[in-house]
Amino acid sequence: MSQTHSGPAYDAQIAALGRILQSLRDAQTAQEAINLALEHIQAEFDFEVSWLGLYDRLHHRLNTKGFHLPKGARFVRTHLPLTPGDILEQAVIQQRPLSIANIQVEPRAGEWGTLGKQLGLQSAVVFPIRRQDICFGILLLGSPRWGLSPTAGERSHLSLLTGFLAEALHQQEAEQQRLRAKRPEQSLLSLLETLNLQPGLDDRCHQVVREVQSFIGPACTRIFWLDSKGYEFWQRSSSQRSHLSGRGSVTIPIDQVKGFYQSLSNGQLIVVGEVHSSLKSAVTDKMIQLLKAASLMAAPIFSGGELQGFLSVEGSRPRIWSEAEKQFFQGVARLLSLALPVAEVHGQVEQMRAQQELTSGLVQGIYSDLDWRRILEGCSAKVCQQLSVQQFLVLIFDRDLGDYELCFQGQQGKIQGVAVTWPALDDVDWQMLERAEGAIAIEDTEHDLKLMAWRSLLQTLRANSLLACNVSPGNAPEGVVILTDHKKRRWTALESSLLESVSRQIGLILHQWQLQRQIDQQEHIYDSIQWGLQTLQQTFHLNELERSGGEHLAKLLQAPLVALATWQSGQTTAIVSQVVSRDKHFRVDQEWQIPLQGDAVLNWALQTNGILPLSLEDLPDISRRWIAGPAGSRLLIVALRTAPAHQSTGVLIVAAPPERRWSEYHLQVLALMANQLAWSRRHLELVATLAAQREGLEQLNWYKHHHLQSIHHLLTRQAQALQDLSLKDASDQGQRYQQIARQLLSLADDLTPVINDEQWQLSDRYHTIPLVSLLSRLLERVNERVQQQQLWIKVHNENSLIIGGDISKIEFVLYELMIAACRRSPTGGRIDIWCRPVDRNWLELSITDDGVLEPYLLAELQKGRPDDWLAPSDLDKPPGLHYAICQMLMNQMQSKLTLERLEDNRSLSRILLPIASNARRTSNFPRHRSQ
Repeated sequence: MSQTHSGPAYDAQIAALGRILQSLRDAQTAQEAINLALEHIQAEFDFEVSWLGLYDRLHHRLNTKGFHLPKGARFVRTHLPLTPGDILEQAVIQQRPLSIANIQVEPRAGEWGTLGKQLGLQSAVVFPIRRQDICFGILLLGSPRWGLSPTAGERSHLSLLTGFLAEALHQQEAEQQRLRAKRPEQSLLSLLETLNLQPGLDDRCHQVVREVQSFIGPACTRIFWLDSKGYEFWQRSSSQRSHLSGRGSVTIPIDQVKGFYQSLSNGQLIVVGEVHSSLKSAVTDKMIQLLKAASLMAAPIFSGGELQGFLSVEGSRPRIWSEAEKQFFQGVARLLSLALPVAEVHGQVEQMRAQQELTSGLVQGIYSDLDWRRILEGCSAKVCQQLSVQQFLVLIFDRDLGDYELCFQGQQGKIQGVAVTWPALDDVDWQMLERAEGAIAIEDTEHDLKLMAWRSLLQTLRANSLLACNVSPGNAPEGVVILTDHKKRRWTALESSLLESVSRQIGLILHQWQLQRQIDQQEHIYDSIQWGLQTLQQTFHLNELERSGGEHLAKLLQAPLVALATWQSGQTTAIVSQVVSRDKHFRVDQEWQIPLQGDAVLNWALQTNGILPLSLEDLPDISRRWIAGPAGSRLLIVALRTAPAHQSTGVLIVAAPPERRWSEYHLQVLALMANQLAWSRRHLELVATLAAQREGLEQLNWYKHHHLQSIHHLLTRQAQALQDLSLKDASDQGQRYQQIARQLLSLADDLTPVINDEQWQLSDRYHTIPLVSLLSRLLERVNERVQQQQLWIKVHNENSLIIGGDISKIEFVLYELMIAACRRSPTGGRIDIWCRPVDRNWLELSITDDGVLEPYLLAELQKGRPDDWLAPSDLDKPPGLHYAICQMLMNQMQSKLTLERLEDNRSLSRILLPIASNARRTSNFPRHRSQ
């Protein structure tokens, strides 16, 4: 086909189109409009056959309303049924024009395949008559020529024509509906008056069924009621006498119609009409099958915001429900929701009264863990009995560990082996519980996505449905009460309200219990402090302290293993000195020598400032040789530390099973106990060390003093005998003996004050001596050493000053410095003695030599003895010990002694000596320069 878009013919077509469109607007009936359209098509288009059929939605078919055929042809089909998948149904559903090259061989042509052969047709064009996605019918144009198809202009022409025809049909249909429309408001008013006269719920349901059956006229009208505990619908009333009603009659399990049930719960009106079409709803298919219906309308019945059941009308054939029927149907369902009898309200009042009695019994004080559990046991028994549930659980959130603890499980239907620790909720569930004003209901735990973190634990409890409530709605869910049922069930508002009230009271009990637990924990911490102080005062043996400390810590932490690895300062290995074990699965080898440098446990503890949590699998094999336990065991290790300057000589190890979680309280107790034990151990170690040193020094002093007394006695007696002998001999030899005797007696006199006055403590004896004599005696004492090493000694700036003070101690200090200089000087080396008056009170005496003073020794002498008396020091043994004693002696005489390393690598020993004229005067030390 071809058609031009200019010239007289085109103008005539446009004029004809305008006239037919106006005629369609003016048509008084639908048939008139159809006839006008067919005549226009016959006149303007080159098709031998034109046929128009209107769509019958109720019977899903096309009814013939008009046609034009070639002369001699007959068309006897008044109804053409639509079958799924054929071309005419496709045009009705998709509402798009279709072209067929040869309708006689087209497998989807349906009835028109036979008609095409009878009429000798090949080409065919199908146009839907549609308005706003509503198909009113089909226009079919046919021709005996093969492959004939309208041009774009003809398609536009036909689309415009069918559109105006659809509008005319719509207007006629609307007018007809207006004339025959039902009046739902009148029926609803009549039903309302009738319901007030019915005494019970069943009577009202029967009246509603009769009214709906009369108004809508379906095959069957029914009311189904929801059994929340049985998780099913049961038929309460029916328009068919053959259908039994009651709990033992028709039932519909919710599991089989979940989509239908969810739609009702959301308050949706469910409408199913064209079930024979290719478009089927998965939500309603099962319901249609169970009710054995072809069409269906269902409206929910609510009471107090809860689904109580639904009202349904069913058709035995596909049916399109009118808007008036839908409005009336919804109105009746809502009217029934409002018309629940007073008897139902009385039942609710009784439930609320029982709820009030239950919650009022929970408000009690808590004074011990026993009282708390007794209160919850009574509450659990009553709630489980009243709501017919199997499990009553109370969970508390542990802020330290970030998970939940099962603090209570009711005895009714209690299942053993339920984990005490429950994982933390994800953010969505946490916020859901935090924001929820009441309980969270889960009717089917298998398909509901709420509380997914607890899914496996709920399966262990065999929970198929549950109620969960935050004990403090609007706040973080730090306490959660859970009720579970082995069966799937719908939870009512009264059940949720009961759990909410109970949860609030339990929240108060939990708060009180947590306060009590915090008080108990503070008491444990206080007891730990008291234990440390009492132990420090009453324990005098290190082993006893470590043993009692381990036992006390194991009791506080309820840990199966507490071990203490210790060592002495300067040692390279440690041993496990104490073990407190309450579980045979944990083992510690106390004979194992643990290398301090190579063991991971000790090194990790010493490198960590505080407590280090570990698992047994974190330890290397060398550490697991001396400590062992079940797989996944949890460890806490901490070094025993006191002051920052003190060296740590112990590591505390606590072990527990894999399921154990350490709270902040456990860490606080361990830190406190470790600190107390560290200071107590250090105190006893220090006391023992100093006591041993004192005993040794007292014995040494007693032994040397008695030797000195013996020497003094022998020296005095022999000197007196020599003097007596010299008096009898007047020769020169006798005079020589007499001089030696006087010297020996003078020496004995010098020893007398040492023996008498300095037996157990030093005393201050003031004497004077010329500097020249002091230096001469010093050089005389070291002369033998000087000769052995061939040393060259030179005294510089020697003068006639008088030195005053405790000359014997000054002389010993100078000798110690001089003999040390000789020892470290190389053979043939040089030693210089420099004398320089600083002021009128002090003389600086400096000794320089070619020897080497160790830098670490100089550093310790400068800083003094370390704060940690238990740590090894170079000042505990010669020559550092001798230097330190000399420094202390000179400080007691208000003098000063220093040792330095000069820039030319020589060693310098400098001492300030008091000048005799002001020997007892205290003055500030002057600044001095190195030689």
